[in-house]
Amino acid sequence: MTQNSLNRLPADHPLNRPALSPYPDVGYEFESDTENDHFFEDPPEESEQWETVTDPVTGLTRQRRVLSFSLDPQETSRLNVQDHPYRARFMAGKEAEHLATREAYLEIYRTTGNSHVSALDTCRIFAHFSREKSSGSIRVMASACRDRWCPMCAGMKAKYAKEQTEHYINSLKAPRFLTLTLKHNENDLLSQVQFLQDCFRRLRLRAYWKRNVTGGIWFLQVHRSKKDQCWHPHFHILIDGNSMEQSRLSQLWEQVTYGSPIIDIRRIWKPEEAASYVARYSARPALLGKMPLLDRVEIIEAMHGRRLCGTFGNAKCVTLTPPKIDDGCEWQRIESYDRLVADAEKSPVAKAILNAYRKDEPISEELFELYTGRTVRYKPIEVVEFKQVQYIMDFYNTG
Repeated sequence: MTQNSLNRLPADHPLNRPALSPYPDVGYEFESDTENDHFFEDPPEESEQWETVTDPVTGLTRQRRVLSFSLDPQETSRLNVQDHPYRARFMAGKEAEHLATREAYLEIYRTTGNSHVSALDTCRIFAHFSREKSSGSIRVMASACRDRWCPMCAGMKAKYAKEQTEHYINSLKAPRFLTLTLKHNENDLLSQVQFLQDCFRRLRLRAYWKRNVTGGIWFLQVHRSKKDQCWHPHFHILIDGNSMEQSRLSQLWEQVTYGSPIIDIRRIWKPEEAASYVARYSARPALLGKMPLLDRVEIIEAMHGRRLCGTFGNAKCVTLTPPKIDDGCEWQRIESYDRLVADAEKSPVAKAILNAYRKDEPISEELFELYTGRTVRYKPIEVVEFKQVQYIMDFYNTG
């Protein structure tokens, strides 16, 4: 793009500003996250302490970080994660993210009584085992807040999005991974994200794109640049179609963005790893744990009501949000999750139910009755038919 074309931009255009550095390549920095491509979280630091714990339900062992601070303040100590084993299963490894998100919500709304903080504090505290009456299958039903920035709910959504995305990638003949970035500037995050999304729409209208791309899935990621500390919003896109020249695609991107030529496109050889990498941004476009408080507040407000991922073309059939389960079955409550897990240590009946859930096997009515003390074989209720009596109203006192 020529300098004359850049001069034709409006005076208030986000990119009509001087470069942040006298070196031309600094403003067009392309930051890659290749060192974390295979992980959802950063590796532990040497100063951190870890312990080995065993999941009481799955029986699997894993490493858990030993925290030196309390997750909840004194006024909400009754909601502490240590008192709720089911909640602890989802909270493991996400304590710092949960605390950072809660602090940001408190800064935004200035009260502990707002719905976002309450949702974070009560997410997955209430859970119970249930049995399907006809088949005997077991399911855990729990209270999920479904808040966008809740690390526990985001993890479940990312797991679902990863499965759907991987299935889509495996169905393609030659899938590709495209990254689109913007030139760094000092504008606020909201204006940069809006501009990035507008540019992506204009790119999809170009003839070269239409001829070579038949569909794809896009994910938004946001973080601060490590060099100039500017916001670095960018798209990760899994695309289907013909092979495209990076130089030609770079020219088109520079035209629609008015001066941001840096892109990256490469062939996907490991669908599972690519799906895992992008799916973690389906609910949370950034990790808040290592961000300053003001940055956390800005990113939450900028992402409010905004789509973080989407599909186009032949990928429109892919759903990235878990559907609501409404199977029409009749479920019978067995016991709360925490109580049944505790009873399994001393009760063979509770242990048998827990093992059936672990192996995804049904339980019989006898085992359900033996543990709960309730009878599921109901007797039909006899309907008593009353003889209809016709009353004659004597208005004229003839009797």
